[in-house]
Amino acid sequence: MICGKNCPNYQKINDKKQNIELNRIDDLANIFKILSDTTRLKIVCSLLNKEIKVSDIAINLNINRTTVSHQLKILRDNDLVKYKQIGLEKYYSLRDPHIEQIILQGIDHIK
Repeated sequence: MICGKNCPNYQKINDKKQNIELNRIDDLANIFKILSDTTRLKIVCSLLNKEIKVSDIAINLNINRTTVSHQLKILRDNDLVKYKQIGLEKYYSLRDPHIEQIILQGIDHIK
């Protein structure tokens, strides 16, 4: 640490650090809001450790393809998933391993 408790700027630095963390809480809350939708959560779970095309997600989850596409757009707009296009098909995957860790820890918690 650069500045200890005896430093005259310690409180300012600490307050600033806490404000940054509090500002991130809104971002975190937004992620949990997005993942609180059952359909979106099912889609995210279907993407654990794999890349899958939209039509297969729809078939595997027994959900209308239009609904899947709409929910994937929400997930994509919030940087939770990414895709690559091959021909007419879009293949989706989780944007980064942190999303997978959140889901897996949630699953461990409810066991």
